[in-house]
Amino acid sequence: MRIEVALIILGMAAVTYVTRAGFTVTLRDRPLPGPIERWLRHVPLAILAALAIPGLLFTGGAVDLPGLAPRLVGGVLTFWLARRTRNLFAAVAAGVLAYLGALRLLT
Repeated sequence: MRIEVALIILGMAAVTYVTRAGFTVTLRDRPLPGPIERWLRHVPLAILAALAIPGLLFTGGAVDLPGLAPRLVGGVLTFWLARRTRNLFAAVAAGVLAYLGALRLLT
């Protein structure tokens, strides 16, 4: 690994840690207002959607119709389970299994 890449990764880790630690230290003794607490509960699902939707729909910058069906089966199940159960690990595991099953059946 080049030293520049290692330094970039360390810098990104430091920035992430400082921003999280600052938020935690500042608010650790104060209760959050109800609307903010409810909003924060949706953050993991929003991050999952932001990371996964481009990968589900696009391959090489274009919509990949032949490969779309298995990915959509796994993706829709993952989003539904994550929303329903709030267990991200179980939702992703079930989505991967559904994708593999759909890939086997549909291709």
